[in-house]
Amino acid sequence: MLNFTKLVQNEGIKIFTKIGSWVMIAFIPILVIAVALLCKYANEEELTVNNVWEFLDLCLSAIPNLMDIVTLFTIIVAAGIVASEFSGGTIKLLLIRPFSRSTILLSKFTTVLLFGLGLTLLLLVTTMFTGGMFFGWGGASELHAGAAFSNAAYSWRAIGYSGIELIVMVTLAFMFSSVFRASSMAIGISLFFLLTSGQLAYVLKQFEWSKFLIFANTNLLSYVDGRPLMASMSLSFSLLMLAGYQLLFLALAWYVFAKRDVSI
Repeated sequence: MLNFTKLVQNEGIKIFTKIGSWVMIAFIPILVIAVALLCKYANEEELTVNNVWEFLDLCLSAIPNLMDIVTLFTIIVAAGIVASEFSGGTIKLLLIRPFSRSTILLSKFTTVLLFGLGLTLLLLVTTMFTGGMFFGWGGASELHAGAAFSNAAYSWRAIGYSGIELIVMVTLAFMFSSVFRASSMAIGISLFFLLTSGQLAYVLKQFEWSKFLIFANTNLLSYVDGRPLMASMSLSFSLLMLAGYQLLFLALAWYVFAKRDVSI
């Protein structure tokens, strides 16, 4: 366990020694403040915010929303964390250490998830503090518009469902990073799927079989809003599909990484 912790720490050091990682971290609060200023001084009805919970709702459920930015940043890290070892030649130094390939791969995946969790917590803390300062701290118990539960309950659901989508999309990017030796290719393909998944799901929803595609099931918040992609779909169905894809991506990533030949 101690050795695994050291591996995770080593992967974390690799991430935080890159200037790009700090740029991502700094960009989150800057963007939150920019959204707050826009809501405060814009005369647009759809940007009207009365309290911190409405601001949090806007940041989590708008299209696009700030959780998409967190997912985007985490995908960039996930898509390069394995592939960059091969493209940079450092995989040789990593594999001569007394750790199995499975342990090395798990440490990288754990590090990516922790990075995504850290960005998510930074987003939530910054959003709550900024929203409270700009719009007040009330409104938690008020009924959410179009829902049968409070603003606070809706926001926590939005956070949870966005977190599930983050994990699934990051695992997809991590799988691409393990399959492709070039980090640029892994990042490019991952970002393509992230940016086009919603459009692909909408275009293909006329076909009944499309509900089995991963991107038809990632928008879990649609069930809370009462707007599922298809009438035949349910929250439990989407969660089951996402769990299946999650296992598939991890299995494929492990198989390719474990079987790949590396000349040392």
